[in-house]
Amino acid sequence: MDFYGNNKKKAFLILSSKFYEHFDEAIILAETAGYEIVGFKKFRGGRRITDNLIEIIKNSKKDLEFDTVIYYGDIEPSSVFKLEKETKIRVLDRVQLILEIFAQHAGSKEALLQIEMARIKHDLPIIREYIRRTKLGELAGFLGPGKYGIDTYKKQLTSRLAKIKEELEQLRKTEQERLMRRKELGMISIPIVGYASAGKTSLFNLITGESKPVGPEYFTTLFPKHKMIKYDGLKLAFADTVGFIRDVPPEVIEAFYSTLEEVTISDIIVFVIDITESEKDIKEKILAGTDILKKLNAINKPIVFVLNKIDEIKSDEISNKTESIKKSFPFINKIIPISAKKNIGIDELLKEIIGISRKIKVYV
Repeated sequence: MDFYGNNKKKAFLILSSKFYEHFDEAIILAETAGYEIVGFKKFRGGRRITDNLIEIIKNSKKDLEFDTVIYYGDIEPSSVFKLEKETKIRVLDRVQLILEIFAQHAGSKEALLQIEMARIKHDLPIIREYIRRTKLGELAGFLGPGKYGIDTYKKQLTSRLAKIKEELEQLRKTEQERLMRRKELGMISIPIVGYASAGKTSLFNLITGESKPVGPEYFTTLFPKHKMIKYDGLKLAFADTVGFIRDVPPEVIEAFYSTLEEVTISDIIVFVIDITESEKDIKEKILAGTDILKKLNAINKPIVFVLNKIDEIKSDEISNKTESIKKSFPFINKIIPISAKKNIGIDELLKEIIGISRKIKVYV
């Protein structure tokens, strides 16, 4: 049972070879989506499953009584069909799992539309595979309404996708106008980015005086939270953003265009890193995070890298990790150690932001 006393759905987790080292992330995402992982299996393959894996799932189902299989990785539509047909169990891949979490937290019309669009785009290849199989007479009864029903469903989704795109385009124009008005008012746009549980919201709360919820769960912050403060004569508009995830699927980037657009049109980016993690994890997350910024055409903006939670490790470890990061990523100009929990290093961070702001002359 979860925190609120609700029964969680039981699921069997399959970890594809691409994500072997991300087991903890997979468990956290599954639990955040409301699933209890009752068993798991590492799978050496990638997008295409094997008959042996199907047999393992069938045998596990007899003892563990789960009703969902979470395939943590990328899977071919033909494998989804085969797995559902053979096991009579619902299959979720990594993208669908993430989108389930987003749907649970959607708080606006735009968010709901973005999630629906992402789901349709992701599911259409699977639906096309089902249509192909129905023509071969292979459709399992529990999987859907039959040959003509599936075909009609596909047409409905395609039509719905076009309508969603039109509605989102109008909403985005309105949002762009709002963001541009902030610039005209002399506000410096500063999104706080980073991975889940790095301390983005804690830093946002400390700087702005807000009290937004924080926690170890993924996606505590799903949509941007804004607060403007005045500091040293400038208007600083901070935004707490959704946490990055490794190997972020393209569908998720598109689904949360408005959240990520905050980064695209920003003036300065604050990238928060959890310094208590291993050097390997830190470097992997910096690499993946900067790759996301490249995809958003935001990598050339001023970026201040912040090492959070320095109160939890020894000073020599802070120095060693800082030097190691600098050697691995020579493009990083500034690294500031802080503790959002203990209010350490925040003045230095704000002074750095002010210095950059004056250089790029974004203020009025």
